[in-house]
Amino acid sequence: MFTNLFATRGLSLDRLKTLIEVAEAGSIAAAAVGDAARQSLYSRQLKELEEFFGVELTVRKGRVLSLTKEGWELARIARENLNQLNDFKERNNDKPYRFSIGAGDSFHAWLVAPMLAEMQRGNMKYLFELKSCRNSEVAGKLLNMDIDFGIVRESGLTEGLQHRYICDMDYVLFVSRKKYEKLKVPQGEKALPYLLETLPLATLGDTTSFYRQLEKQCREYNILFQNHCETQSFPIAERLLKTGAYTAILPSVAARSLGADYVAISHPILKKLSRRIMLAWNPRLLRIRPMAKHIIDLSWGDLV
Repeated sequence: MFTNLFATRGLSLDRLKTLIEVAEAGSIAAAAVGDAARQSLYSRQLKELEEFFGVELTVRKGRVLSLTKEGWELARIARENLNQLNDFKERNNDKPYRFSIGAGDSFHAWLVAPMLAEMQRGNMKYLFELKSCRNSEVAGKLLNMDIDFGIVRESGLTEGLQHRYICDMDYVLFVSRKKYEKLKVPQGEKALPYLLETLPLATLGDTTSFYRQLEKQCREYNILFQNHCETQSFPIAERLLKTGAYTAILPSVAARSLGADYVAISHPILKKLSRRIMLAWNPRLLRIRPMAKHIIDLSWGDLV
């Protein structure tokens, strides 16, 4: 059995591990993290895999050496098989299964973290690796099996993935209760325009689709909109809010951690920014790691 596979030298778990690391990092240089000796080792190991399989696994793009289509395919196969071997070892050594979840910082903070806490309280002793990913990156990482699960906006789903609905992510303007009570804030739909014109705002920057949609909605409602601090993630905007110097537009679920010290202001322009949030996975995951179904079956939306 497997006579042809072992007829020549060059295949090893260590070399396959290197291939996976290069796939996850995007290039040999990135995987080696500036270590010239490691970069040389990785290059040699991938060359040995190329000779073993008789196919080019890497291609040079400028000064960067990255994987070919065949390289990505082999990395996926290797990752799946090494995951199975690792699960077998962990199970027989009474250790927790490891799963990775890719999502933006906001989803990790307000969706994933509460669910992991519930799992710990329920004695579901899995080990999780949380990977920070842009919404546009999640689908590709799932298809390549770089991550086990992804938390993604519905617009970020793609063919070949399975998913289940988690919740609708709504947005509100938060302001400290002390500031709110000091100001003569008008009620109803006039509250948000007044606060945007009166107090400095922190929210996502103008390179994001969220900002562009917010700006568009403000124009349609003739609301003066100026972002005084552009952030890369909502959790950073939340921290700026807590300094007392800013208001912040955040997902409404942030109210759980902010508590009664902050007032949440809603408005039609913010309601139009609501997004459907999904838990997504590659269907191959369940064939390779059936225990992953326990994660899918959790009541993700109940904590929102």
